[in-house]
Amino acid sequence: MNRTVDTNAQSVRHLENLHGRHGADAGVILVQVDQLARINHSAGTETGNALLDEVSRRLETFAADEFGHGSFVGRLEGPRFLIVPAVPLSLGALRAQERALHVALAEPMVGDPNGRLAIRIVTALITRDEPVEEQLRAAADQLARPASARDGVMVKSALANDEVAIFYQPQYEVATGTMIGVEALLRWQHPELGLLGAGPLVTAARAARMERELTEHAHRVALAEIAGWPRALGKLRVSLNITAADLGDPDFADRFAAMVKATGVDPDRLTLELTEQAMLSDPASAAAQLAQIRALGCAIAIDDFGTGYSSLSLLARLPIDYLKIDNGFTRTIDGSDRDRIVVRAIVDLARALGLLVVAEGVENERQLERLRELGVATWQGFLKSGPVPGSELPGLME
Repeated sequence: MNRTVDTNAQSVRHLENLHGRHGADAGVILVQVDQLARINHSAGTETGNALLDEVSRRLETFAADEFGHGSFVGRLEGPRFLIVPAVPLSLGALRAQERALHVALAEPMVGDPNGRLAIRIVTALITRDEPVEEQLRAAADQLARPASARDGVMVKSALANDEVAIFYQPQYEVATGTMIGVEALLRWQHPELGLLGAGPLVTAARAARMERELTEHAHRVALAEIAGWPRALGKLRVSLNITAADLGDPDFADRFAAMVKATGVDPDRLTLELTEQAMLSDPASAAAQLAQIRALGCAIAIDDFGTGYSSLSLLARLPIDYLKIDNGFTRTIDGSDRDRIVVRAIVDLARALGLLVVAEGVENERQLERLRELGVATWQGFLKSGPVPGSELPGLME
């Protein structure tokens, strides 16, 4: 993976070399950070530069994960960036990842804790028969145009055509290694591109203000599947994700309770997960909705804990049962004293509040051993299993 560079010339050379090596046109992604001037004015240019550095890091991680070693991230004029996959890809393949990229950049950043920055993303095909620099300039001009209205159509089509699938990632007890639960995760069965992650559909739903419809549909699919599971899976807890938009809807808890009752799933088996940011968007509404859900018999978990800006006093007041440690801490826990200290602090806080801790993203035995030493109760991660269809869960119980 090439580090982010600050010159148009190097981006042009990289694309020309890619054309020469593969003899093919190359799809690229361009990203623009809006409202940077507001950050520079209110917090200083040093903060603005640090924010752009963070955007660069996230783009590099995204490109390496999605497009492989040798992918290129370049800095264009101003707050604009270029992503060139390691091998030439079609615009269709890039557009499928465009939504996931929005998600990767959506979490609050230092200098912009309220997530007010707007991120614009466009894809373009850089051909071999026209000057690359001129094509990049024309592609960058697209960033100034209004966003497409295709998001709502995309989400409505996915819901109407039953393209929403649910995969389940097992959760294990640290002390015994027993599978005790699963997290239900949305997947998009795209009619042309095959199975995609949640990112493209979730971001489109957010842009189209259809988050509540997407969540309700995903819950309906998951609850129907859970109701039909064999007896071997009958004691597994199931975690379902909810958003700030759900908590802001005064009828959400009633609708969810009606769905649970209709499917016959025992609410005592269910946990609803929300992020710190969702919890803080409207604390009063969140508390009311969560209290109703808790009264139904469901548990409540705070997801990605440690990455947001939560008020510790608010944690004590809200009806919460679990804290889930963000996988970023887990990933470096066996090498970073700082992250071990953070995880220990989270475990101590949870213990003081009578909560259990779940660690996400466990990939090796060293990480699991560190979590055991720190007193974490439950974990999930690729060390044992990634998300799988419900039909594969009985085989993982053996």
